[in-house]
Amino acid sequence: LCPQLVSAVVEYGGKRVRGSDLFSPKDAVAITKQFLKGLKGVENVYTQHQPLLHETLDQLIKGKLRDSHYPYLGPNTLRDRPQDIIVFIIGGATYEEALTVYNLNRTNPGVRIVLGGTTIHNTK
Repeated sequence: LCPQLVSAVVEYGGKRVRGSDLFSPKDAVAITKQFLKGLKGVENVYTQHQPLLHETLDQLIKGKLRDSHYPYLGPNTLRDRPQDIIVFIIGGATYEEALTVYNLNRTNPGVRIVLGGTTIHNTK
């Protein structure tokens, strides 16, 4: 990769411009609360983890996305309930993310979510 390309990627999507932290929360109390919240109503121990995509889409459907994390959508867009959502993950999506989209489609009538990506990741 040429140095200019790497610099452009870091400038566009680096920590300085990123709105949210992918690995939050950081304090012990918040981590424990999130862990216990994740165990409620677990049907299958192998699918108990919820990907970040689930929380993001759930907030989008409910109109609760933070303006500070998603400023490029515009303030009115974040408050309206969307009907069609297209998610495309560069680098690929996982089966777990596909299951999340399936479940959100099933539990939110009137909202259609389509998941795409450059590849589908598996365990091999």
